Amino acid sequence: MPIAILPLLNVSSQTLDDLREEIGNAFLSSVTILPAIRSLPDSAYNKKREQYDADKLVSHLRQQTKGANADKVVAVGSIDLFVTDLNFIFGAAEKGGKLAVISLYRLDQRFYGKQSSYDSFKERAAKEAIHELGHCYGLDHCKRGKCVMVYSNDVVSVDRKAKFFCEECREKLRKALL
Repeated sequence: MPIAILPLLNVSSQTLDDLREEIGNAFLSSVTILPAIRSLPDSAYNKKREQYDADKLVSHLRQQTKGANADKVVAVGSIDLFVTDLNFIFGAAEKGGKLAVISLYRLDQRFYGKQSSYDSFKERAAKEAIHELGHCYGLDHCKRGKCVMVYSNDVVSVDRKAKFFCEECREKLRKALL
């Protein structure tokens, strides 16, 4: 079951290669990197908030990825995302669907006025990509320990969780992949 990564705007090749490896390991799947989307729709951008509406962006990207030769697609970009009722989100996904999107924007230490750490950034990006793809495979948020499916509402909670599925979520994923 191939998975594809869809870069949004400018994402470094190192970040994409690292995500390809981490996603491939998590889902025991081949992972390809699609050509980058170089512009995003104005209709998804909220000028007042200076953020992209994740629901509108996912809807737009669904059209862009119809022909992609992949079972699941995770769009990745350094853009700030929100949904109604939340100030920001790290990602969104179509539960049981094909498409997820993650934001690298708030995963970088520099956003918080700290010195950049690529290792920390890479780990956070992997966790969020795996988490959102988990939703695509039908998984809900988990409350068990450090499962990657635990909901993260801040970067500290991203750091606390592992990049692996707990036993129960792993079993649900296994069944979804059958």
